[in-house]
Amino acid sequence: MPSRASLLAVALGLFLTGLLGFGCGNDVDGPAPDTTPPGAVSDLEVMAVTDSSATLAWTAPGDDGLTGTASFYDLRASTSLITDEGWSEADSVVGLPVPQTVGSEEEFTVGGLPLGTLHYFALKSADDAENWSEISNMASDTTTVTLPPMVAVPAGVFIMGDGVASCGQDEHEVTLTRDFYLGQHEVTNREYLEAVQWAYDHEYVTATTTSVRDNPDGSTQELLDLDGSCEIAFSNGVFTPRDVGHGINPDHPVKEVTWYGAARYCDWLSLQAGLPRAYQHNGNWACNGGDPYGAPGYRLPTDAEWEYAAQYDDERSYPWGNETPDCSRANFDAYPDSAVYCFGWTLPVGSCPDAPAGLGLSDMAGNVWEWCNDWWVCDLGTTPVTDPTGPDSEPWRMRVIRGGSWLNDNGEGNVLRCASRHYTLPNLGRDCFGFRAARTISP
Repeated sequence: MPSRASLLAVALGLFLTGLLGFGCGNDVDGPAPDTTPPGAVSDLEVMAVTDSSATLAWTAPGDDGLTGTASFYDLRASTSLITDEGWSEADSVVGLPVPQTVGSEEEFTVGGLPLGTLHYFALKSADDAENWSEISNMASDTTTVTLPPMVAVPAGVFIMGDGVASCGQDEHEVTLTRDFYLGQHEVTNREYLEAVQWAYDHEYVTATTTSVRDNPDGSTQELLDLDGSCEIAFSNGVFTPRDVGHGINPDHPVKEVTWYGAARYCDWLSLQAGLPRAYQHNGNWACNGGDPYGAPGYRLPTDAEWEYAAQYDDERSYPWGNETPDCSRANFDAYPDSAVYCFGWTLPVGSCPDAPAGLGLSDMAGNVWEWCNDWWVCDLGTTPVTDPTGPDSEPWRMRVIRGGSWLNDNGEGNVLRCASRHYTLPNLGRDCFGFRAARTISP
């Protein structure tokens, strides 16, 4: 029978064991805590970009170093460089995939990015013990810009005026020494909406539900009248298509745009493409200091360029030829009681192409009036000129408009003729005013 002393010794041993925690799930010979983080991703790259997204790819790093499988990712995006110190300031991307086993190829598309903007991306991974990897290499790319399709117009000589058209009675030889691009079609609602959203996001414009106004250089000129017949709406920081009684028409020409709004759109294209803007935004809004042909960025076509392209290159009376205007050749004359009644609203761009031998332009007559760069004066004289820019100032406070519109009867000054020249105040936006962009082709 054990002695009292031996029983006391056993009891004391058990008591000490309990104090030290032995036998209570903390066996000194059990697994140590996980303190090894996943390895850092070193091959993060941008595989593809659109105007609003970037597709990233990388190799899965594993769990403990470069073995096993990590538990989750943390991807950050920013328009500035991403560092460890500034990690929390970068935007956290949601909806990331669950990590795959080490060595697997991973891919993920980040959406909702502003167009024409440089973005940086960096990645971290963690295991189930929330051990975080080091920051990955940084990947970057610029979201694309949706530019309107353009056609190349070669330099050349032509006779401006045709002896018949309104303010085109005087005929004179014009030499254009620079090749240039001209919009294949009038700028559409979709194209303008995307560009003005970019401009708003970058604080180049201010907007209310009724108006879009210029912002830089102290300018507050109205660019787009959102009332009335404009097919673009604005609310809570977002521009959207608008039905004004003719359905949603993203491919119809933008309307209610002022001359300033047309010039400003050209500047937005330039800025998105990394080019200097063509227009000053105060005074008389001169294009490239008065030399539009030398502007490296996008701009409005000059009065001479517009007419040259419309009749290229056979001096025809109308963009389609010399045949009498009708509704198969141009969208014009929306007065129901007139002899000719076409469609009563704009048509999708491209509905009325120019002559088969032309440049591949469309709707140079009808659909909407098109703003040109020049200040307006009716009498251009008969003296030959080279690379004309129109008046140096604003003798009539009007800008040139060309081509007629869906509203106009061709009898009103033969508005559909290539040589017909008209005018209006640059701060007016109407349901029949639109434009197309141009750009000089560098040597």
